[in-house]
Amino acid sequence: MSPEFKPSLKVARVIVLSKPFFLALIVVTSSFSAGCIFQDDGFEWPELVEGSCELNEEYNLKCTKFLDSDEFDPAIASYIHPDLDELWIIYLSGFIRAWDDSLQDLRVVANLSDIISTCHTEQGLLGFAFTDDFNNSNTILISYVEEGSCEGPNESDLVLASAIIDESGFLDKSSISVLWEIEQPYRNHNGGSLQSVGNNQYLWGVGDGGDANDPHDNGQDNTSYLGTMLFFSFEGGEINPVLDESYILHFGLRNPWKFDLDNQDRLWIADVGQKCWEEINMVSITEQSNLGWSEREGFYSFDSSGGCYDEANNNDEMVDPIHSYSHENGNCSVTGGFWMDWGPESIRDGYLYGDFCSGSIWLLTSEEGIWSDQLIGVSGSMIVGFGQDLYGDLLIFSWGGKITKVSTESN
Repeated sequence: MSPEFKPSLKVARVIVLSKPFFLALIVVTSSFSAGCIFQDDGFEWPELVEGSCELNEEYNLKCTKFLDSDEFDPAIASYIHPDLDELWIIYLSGFIRAWDDSLQDLRVVANLSDIISTCHTEQGLLGFAFTDDFNNSNTILISYVEEGSCEGPNESDLVLASAIIDESGFLDKSSISVLWEIEQPYRNHNGGSLQSVGNNQYLWGVGDGGDANDPHDNGQDNTSYLGTMLFFSFEGGEINPVLDESYILHFGLRNPWKFDLDNQDRLWIADVGQKCWEEINMVSITEQSNLGWSEREGFYSFDSSGGCYDEANNNDEMVDPIHSYSHENGNCSVTGGFWMDWGPESIRDGYLYGDFCSGSIWLLTSEEGIWSDQLIGVSGSMIVGFGQDLYGDLLIFSWGGKITKVSTESN
């Protein structure tokens, strides 16, 4: 979800500049070279920034407040209930809350704060999925970093578990069943997002295990579950691999923070970079691929001791990203979004994503096989996730707890 910051990095602030539409720049009071903002210890999170949402006029969009959850920790994702007119929202602290078209009616579905770790800003409740047979089983899947000591080396693993929603609509904590535990050597780069792809099959993104420079070479170890996109089935309370008896669908990932499946069964993965490049990958859900980390970052060679390369690293054994962008103009960390075959018409038929630090939002589209990005605008906040509301409008989740709705100007 985030890059690592040098111990010497001071606080950052966003300045919004008035032009035909607004651009956001991060101004950092100490310098760093080539967009490289990493550290080995002494993690320092940037100063919280909240500004105004300003979108490019040509898209005919507007931003309005959907929910303001300042008293809560950040929401990171939303899910439409299979049966009820409810939107379920998950929070890093372990809360799941439901909204039913009344801004005053957020009911608590679950409080899992006593079983998860929030020692690090990248830990917490990270993923959720209604199972495909939820109508019969009332079963959900959750992904979280388990509770553990905040002192010393990391002792908290990434966990996949199932749980039952009882008849009153609350999560029965006694029903939580751990299905899978993945050892995390460090506290960051957990990934953790979940997604159903239908037919009782699910994707689970897992980061490389943390620290800078992938010190254990997990990314290029195709036998490690760290730095991967895992593909499994869940039936009868058990998980099993989907493809060739292997759970690993893709490897060579650093920290896949959000992903989505489009209407052509193409998987879009936003993978957070370290030194210079953020990347978007478009890959298959039927064939395994190597996405390059930590030999590559974006299209380029990765060298932990050097600067940013300007020549592509061509390697036939690795799959190129469909797009990458640099740590310029205040960008630092990609936040994945959705393939937009829903939502306001002006942002359909492309992959929408944003950047955590700059708050910029882009739409990646193809014309005659050539992919290009268009800047939709600036959210005015530090983006930790995107969502869909009950009526098909886009939601933006802010690090500060604010949830913003993006809809057509005439709505």
